[in-house]
Amino acid sequence: MISKTKFSFESIICYVLLVLIAAKLFSSGLFKSNDYIENELSYSVLSQGWEQVLADGSIVPAEVPGDAVKDGSNRFEIQSTLPDSITEHSWLSIRSTRQNIYIYIDGQLRKSYYRNFEEYGRTTVPSFYLFVQLHKDDIGKNIRIVGSSAYSSFAYNINEVVMGNQMGIWYYYTIKDYSGFVLPLIVFFIAIGVLSILLIVSIYSKTSRRFIFLGLGVLLYSSWEVCDSHLRQLLFYNISVASDAAYMIFSLIPIPFLYSLDILLQKRYHKSNMFCAFMVASLSLVTGYLNDMGHVAFIFTMPYLVAGAVLSTIYMLITIFIDIFKKRLVENKITISGYLGFAFSGIIAGVFFAIKPDTPATPIVNLGMIMIMVCAVVDMIHSYVIDRRDRIVAEEVSSAKSQFIASMSHEIRTPINSIMGMDELILRESREEEITAYARNIRDYGKSLLRLVNEILDYSRLESGNVNLIEETFDAEIAITSLYKIFEPIADKKGLKMELREHGIKGRLLLGDNEKICKMIGEILTNAINYTDEGKVTLEAFIEDLDKTDETGHDLVMFSIRVTDTGVGISDTDLKKIFDPFENTGEKDGQSGMSLVVVNRMLEAMGSRLSVRSRLGKGSEFSFDIIQKKAGEIEIAGWNTKPIQPDLSILKEKGRYYSEKLNVLCVDDSTMNLSVIEGLLKRTGASIKTATSGEEAVSLAILEQYDVIFMDHRMPGMGGEKAMNMLRKHYQRIDRKIVIIALTGNEFEGARKEYLKMGFDDYLSKPVKTFDLEKMLWTYCEDMAQSPPEVVDESYPYDDIFDSIKGVDGINTDNGIKYCGSKELFVNAVKTFVDTSDDNIQMLNDLINSKDLKNGVIKVHALKSNARVIGCGTLSEHAAFLEERGDQGDVETFWNGVPKLLTEYIELTDRLKAICQEHEVATDEDSLMEITPDELKDAYSAIEECTISLDYDSIEQILNELAGYKLSDEDKKKIALIKKGLAAVDNDRIIKAIKAE
Repeated sequence: MISKTKFSFESIICYVLLVLIAAKLFSSGLFKSNDYIENELSYSVLSQGWEQVLADGSIVPAEVPGDAVKDGSNRFEIQSTLPDSITEHSWLSIRSTRQNIYIYIDGQLRKSYYRNFEEYGRTTVPSFYLFVQLHKDDIGKNIRIVGSSAYSSFAYNINEVVMGNQMGIWYYYTIKDYSGFVLPLIVFFIAIGVLSILLIVSIYSKTSRRFIFLGLGVLLYSSWEVCDSHLRQLLFYNISVASDAAYMIFSLIPIPFLYSLDILLQKRYHKSNMFCAFMVASLSLVTGYLNDMGHVAFIFTMPYLVAGAVLSTIYMLITIFIDIFKKRLVENKITISGYLGFAFSGIIAGVFFAIKPDTPATPIVNLGMIMIMVCAVVDMIHSYVIDRRDRIVAEEVSSAKSQFIASMSHEIRTPINSIMGMDELILRESREEEITAYARNIRDYGKSLLRLVNEILDYSRLESGNVNLIEETFDAEIAITSLYKIFEPIADKKGLKMELREHGIKGRLLLGDNEKICKMIGEILTNAINYTDEGKVTLEAFIEDLDKTDETGHDLVMFSIRVTDTGVGISDTDLKKIFDPFENTGEKDGQSGMSLVVVNRMLEAMGSRLSVRSRLGKGSEFSFDIIQKKAGEIEIAGWNTKPIQPDLSILKEKGRYYSEKLNVLCVDDSTMNLSVIEGLLKRTGASIKTATSGEEAVSLAILEQYDVIFMDHRMPGMGGEKAMNMLRKHYQRIDRKIVIIALTGNEFEGARKEYLKMGFDDYLSKPVKTFDLEKMLWTYCEDMAQSPPEVVDESYPYDDIFDSIKGVDGINTDNGIKYCGSKELFVNAVKTFVDTSDDNIQMLNDLINSKDLKNGVIKVHALKSNARVIGCGTLSEHAAFLEERGDQGDVETFWNGVPKLLTEYIELTDRLKAICQEHEVATDEDSLMEITPDELKDAYSAIEECTISLDYDSIEQILNELAGYKLSDEDKKKIALIKKGLAAVDNDRIIKAIKAE
């Protein structure tokens, strides 16, 4: 809302401008003479020695300027002798007052201004300045001036006779008539400038359009003054037309002011304003008609036109004062004050005209006009500043609202995830039907709540413009039929019939954001099914060629979607607010309406919008049209090699994945991640091998053939992408199919598309979850699946150490179990985290000293994943922040933060190391068997051979066997070093430990 205007900065500007303009216009210095004027602009008024020749031939003295003796002839004739000051540049001038003028020198007609009344079609002619050039030989000659008019009121009027050079004569007339010519020109140009500014500003600000009529009114008034001025012949070729135009313009002046005031007073007096404007327009038409028909000249209708203007002005004053007394004026107070000044000046000028028509009163009105224009400009600037301030505040409020919504949604989602995670544990472990029924209800409502929170997050992202459209190739037919197959059973379960109608979508490969398009259609279908109790829901999809191409040369098509239902429908009132995010238009519990808001905002981001037609009690129709690109030859060729999208319901249909025939290789530079994914895969029965680098993965793949490879995308040395490309080439040479799935800790929108583009078959985000892992195996290795064996429930021997770990600040054991798959795997992951900590700490110290940014970022990335796996969110988030800084090249922030990260890492490992040592099972040395030196030597040799052949499972088996023998302190240290090398998958360290004396 625009604040109330007070006597402040804007008012001061207004009054200062008015004072400066008035002082300039009416000061004596405006037309003050100087040396140039005195020397170059010569003029003199010939007012002495004139005689009038009457109709009977008698001669009487004449007063010039003045009125001639009225002798009934409707003409005057005056004569005199030309002075001896004539030069070769001298001219003589006289102004006619609606008269025909004839100038004779020495008895000869030298110049005339004559209009034939019959030819002109009027009884009066316009005024004119008549110029006659003089010569030196005209000195002392007789000059005779004759004037005539059809009306006695004009016939005997004698104006000044001026002699001098042309510039001097015009200078004199300008000084004499500045209020009727110069001032109107100033107002005219001010009006044009202000009106131009208003027109330009109104393009960008609708609030400025209310001033355009006001500017037009001032322009009309100044145009009337210019057209009616004595000096109009300097501007117009046909002064007769200019004279008539002046009266017609004057008759229309009140109309734009009435329209402008109508807007400023918010149309409170609209009918009376329009009636007054109609009466003014009617008066203008009548006077124009009478003048054109020759019945009444414009000059004689002037009193009626002035009366109409004065009455209109009085009416405007009355409406303004009514609003002032009723305290309705809140906005545009500055402009209204300008209106008051203009209105009073107009009334005063009208009174002057009524009392003394020959006295010019226009300067008073000109001051009023300037005042109203200055006030309008100041008001416009004031309104613009206020509007801009309000807009900035509104944008800040909107931004703060969106940030608050996003922040609160994240905060709400965290406990929801915990609730749903605990609920999943209840469903997995509880055998009581009543408890599991409650847990299923919690899961269902939790999913609904999480869906709503996600919709709010989507809305806040769309509000802030943070939406990323992913362009990928998709089959329109597959997308639509898949949606139909998903929602048809849902509709059938509710007793509804679902129909699919399509045209032109078969075999159409398009380029667009398939995921978002399908999500939007799914939201609309969900809404339709929820609000329909009987009847049917129809999904229609159409593709129409547009016969156009975009800048990339792709053909364009119109992809149209329409969903109709026979549900409850939407009332007209609710239909108007259906896309308001904070309105609930549904009639059923649990329907927030947010999904349609998000769909509409997403469509707007795609250059479309959601159209809705509905009848209460009859049903609704939702539709949208989006322009999509047709896939070209390159995209089609790439599409043919892509796998089928994994089915989200596959685990529900087929259950746990199991295959003893499956040969899997897991590649990750983090032994922590390897232990987790290896633990998750154990229940699948697959043969699992691990590698800690791309080079090692390539070496293993050459020695042994694998069915699936889970490859970390980001590793030191040979990265995941390069290793994947080398493995592809190897398996192509041996003509064997291989599935390579990327592992990444960086989840982002469009990740799947990016990894498919690199050449991976799919991707999994870390920490890997059992559900996602087995879904991948079902998708790509279904032909190797076997029936799983019966699960034997075993007691868990690590409860004590688990409880101790649970007490460590900063570790969320629930998240750790979720990421590792079980309590046993979680404890083993913590032990691995501790066993590898010394080497990792040393490596981080070395990197801090060497400032090796590339490997430093990689090591911090690994620490991020390791900490997240054991549920240490704080350490993981700190590492993630530094990883991001390093990736973006912020070297200073990265290296300043790594020492603090290292300190946190050391403190955590010290606490965990103490727990592991405390719960280490003491070995009864007396119960252990003796081992001979040869047997021990053979064991070390076997470990060395297994290390060279990368057979880590055999190394672990040998170490487990050695744990049953008595060993010397030196051999215990050696075994401990071998275990550390095995945990780090460092072959050099293992061999170095074996050969150490």
